[in-house]
Order: sequence, then C-alpha cells, then structure tokens
Amino acid sequence: MTRRYSGDLAKPIKLDRLGPLHTPAQYEVWSKVHEAEIERRMGLLFDEHGVKAGDWTSLCWSLALDLPSFQLASIKSLGRRKHWDDVTRTLLVLSIEEHQALGRSVTDATKRLAKEETWRSVVRHANSAERLRSESTRLTDPRLLPMFRDHRDLMIESGEITDEPGAFARKYLADNFAQHEPQNEQ
Repeated sequence: MTRRYSGDLAKPIKLDRLGPLHTPAQYEVWSKVHEAEIERRMGLLFDEHGVKAGDWTSLCWSLALDLPSFQLASIKSLGRRKHWDDVTRTLLVLSIEEHQALGRSVTDATKRLAKEETWRSVVRHANSAERLRSESTRLTDPRLLPMFRDHRDLMIESGEITDEPGAFARKYLADNFAQHEPQNEQ
C-alpha cells in the first residue's frame, strides 16, 4: 500500500523567490536555507519510516516496500471459500474435548455443537453432527492444539470468556472469521 504523508512531508518546500538581480551573497543565503530545509525534511522522512537517521539502506527498503511494484498481488482463489482449515478443525477438537471433560461422548458433543450457531454457520446440512465428527478426525497439524489450549486457559483466567464448553471457539471464530457469505456444504 502506498504511504500517505502528512505535515511538511506532504507539502512542497516554499522559499522566497530570488529576484533576477540577486547577488551571489543572496544566492548563498537562499541556498543554505534550502539545504537546511531539505535536511530537516529528511529527518522527518526517517522518523516517518521508523528508521534511524542516517541509515540510508533501511530508508531505501522502507520506501521501496511502499511502492506497488514491490508488493505481492492478491491471489484470488477459485471456487467456494474453504471453511475447514487447521485452525477451524483445532477449535472443533478443543470444543469436543471441553464437552468430553463434562463426561459426554464424542457423538453427544458433536450433536450439541451442531446445534450452536457458531458451528451451524460452518456446516449447513442435515448431517451436521456427523460432519463435525468427521472433520474432528482430520486435524493435520497437532501442534496447534497445545497452543490453542494455552490461549483458551489465558482467556478464561483473564475473565475474557467463561469456561463453558465451546466458549473459546465461539469467541475466536467471531473475532477472526466473520462469516460473510453463505456456504453450500455438500
């Protein structure tokens, strides 16, 4: 994204004009004022880009990365958006574990989860409990589970969520994956 500057960085340098009959001394003074203003604005440019003054390489990189020619083009994926990625599956497995901690079976847990709006918006067909159970077995990155468990525990300790089953998944999906488009699950 191209950066938009504000303040003096967004304005051209305005100096008094030299008359056609200026003396060399007047030109020298005008030139020094011009150079001082350029140096001041270079300092502002370094500050704007969060670069230490005089670190020209970092400033060049920062300026270059603002140009559209140095940015990745967005890749449009074909077909419908996939809901079932590792994060969604991890949240599902975590929700099932929370129900199991209350003595419920996996089947009972997935039936209860299928009735919740959070999971109904992900799975939209008659066999939603079966689909949830099936998806819970397809977790490809088990390293996410301990990380999400820790995150959930911290949110419970801070009071951000309750310890009821599925609260973490509801909060996480609501904050990070707003469902904007209807899905046609088959």
